[in-house]
Amino acid sequence: MKKTVCAIIIAAFSVCVWLQNAGAEDIKIGSILRLSQGASDGLPARRGVEIAVKEINAKGGIGGRKVEVIFEDSKDTDQAAVAAFQKLVSMDGVKVVIGPMKSSEVLAVAPIAMREKIVVITPNGTSPKISEAGEYVYRGCSRIDKQAEALTQFAKDPMKATGVAILYSNEPYGKGCNDLFTKQFTALGIPVVAVESFMVGDRDFSAQITKLKQSTFDLLFIPGYLQETAPAIAQARKMGIVAESMGVYGDMAPKYIELAGKAAEGHINASEYDEDYATGKNKKFKDAYYSIVKADANEPNNIMFAALTYDAMGLVAEAIAAKGNSPDGIRSYLDSVKDFDGVTGKLSFDANGDVVKQGVYIFKVQDGKYVKVK
Repeated sequence: MKKTVCAIIIAAFSVCVWLQNAGAEDIKIGSILRLSQGASDGLPARRGVEIAVKEINAKGGIGGRKVEVIFEDSKDTDQAAVAAFQKLVSMDGVKVVIGPMKSSEVLAVAPIAMREKIVVITPNGTSPKISEAGEYVYRGCSRIDKQAEALTQFAKDPMKATGVAILYSNEPYGKGCNDLFTKQFTALGIPVVAVESFMVGDRDFSAQITKLKQSTFDLLFIPGYLQETAPAIAQARKMGIVAESMGVYGDMAPKYIELAGKAAEGHINASEYDEDYATGKNKKFKDAYYSIVKADANEPNNIMFAALTYDAMGLVAEAIAAKGNSPDGIRSYLDSVKDFDGVTGKLSFDANGDVVKQGVYIFKVQDGKYVKVK
């Protein structure tokens, strides 16, 4: 009888210990980033998440539970992004995913996110279509049409451009930019006089540049990713094009200046992040990020992408702390948050899940550095 009672007590104690440990399990967050193809953007984005998680866990985690982020590689394909998302949901049991980074990948995973009721926060997907992807999908950057509005207006005043040539990346992002910016330039009275395209992976742009040179223009707009846009402007300069140059978010990285060399000088592009944003939180973030960059000569440097994912992780942590680790709890917080203290500004979300903040910054390359001009 005594043995039976003891066995029951031991079993009950074991169950209590198990329940306590289960309650203390790490909170798992998913993240799908460009960790192989496009790693010059994706690895900085990963660092942003990691810096935020380190800070959170150093303070005891969320409700005493540590945060664990499971990173997956999108491999710059919609199929890989979908496979990564399905794995995170079905095998890892995450309730929220930071990423993917490319618009087409966000749109590919959105139907699954809606079906499975999993929150998605893309740090830099810019397509307007994301606004219609469903109530579980959010974005932490400005839409491409907001970039277009800011950049084309800058081209009109103070640049006073009178004609623009476009050399765009022939994939969804570049094609979308070509269509949207053409409309915006035209609406502002700046005619688009010539249009050429290139493929992802191209390194020889001489044929396209030769055709562009047959027209007269004082602004060359090259939307795409820096792996192509930087050598494209370098070749354009070597072939005698002296028009001012303009690009989009993909050019906002020291790697662009490195690849373009002297041809980067004077280049105009937009950004979501201002390193001089004067808050203690931003200073702490910058110090943490640059300590990582300085520690490894091979570490890609793109603080804008790190800042965007740092804020995304901060929002997720606040959401879970306030409303619990459920998709609907996280949604409830994101839908109601006002002026979250981020390093990219004071953040809120509108009814479509689009971020609301200070707007788009304009930067110009001067003496080999990005300088904010608006």
